[in-house]
Amino acid sequence: VTLNGEMALRQLGSEVGFAKSFLQAFVYRKLPAARRIVVAGGVRLGLSTGFARDVELKDENGDPILGDNGLPSTVRVRDVPVSERFFAGGDTTIRGYKLDHVGRPDTLDGDGTPKGGHAELILNGEVRVEVWRDLGVVGFVDAGNVFGLVKEVSLGRLRSGAGIGLRYKSPIGPLRFDLGFKLGALQTFGAKREGRRGVHFSIGQA
Repeated sequence: VTLNGEMALRQLGSEVGFAKSFLQAFVYRKLPAARRIVVAGGVRLGLSTGFARDVELKDENGDPILGDNGLPSTVRVRDVPVSERFFAGGDTTIRGYKLDHVGRPDTLDGDGTPKGGHAELILNGEVRVEVWRDLGVVGFVDAGNVFGLVKEVSLGRLRSGAGIGLRYKSPIGPLRFDLGFKLGALQTFGAKREGRRGVHFSIGQA
């Protein structure tokens, strides 16, 4: 179990103020069987919030938009920098999806490009079976999502995927091949629709 916390304050020189936490918990159990079988599970929860700040409104040319009083108009925002937002999808989070392409409508552009969110919840489970010498097979189920705001986190809004994979214990670590399939309805972005499956190659366990 690990818990990380981070805080940035404008009073201490940060351009944007925010608070962020990330909890990870993983469990591994060997089953009492003749063949080595390991059940692995994980949960990840990320939460963040931006501290309120006033931002000047600008037009398409980058010039300030003036109000009725002749002064630049401002709007109060509570955003978190893109580099500090949460993303999900890919070989280490929710397999069957493209890297970082899992999210709610407000965390994705109209074409499906990820913008990130202020919160994420990811659940993983897999069964690892040794087949022959350094070769093994895996069956897995992943679920999770990225949310625009912390208050929107809900188990009923998770996207999921399932699939199978191969593992080879190489001298540099487990070589991994996973074939994941999206579960549930597919999303459409413009004229493009998500594919049903995703293929992942990597080194190390998911």
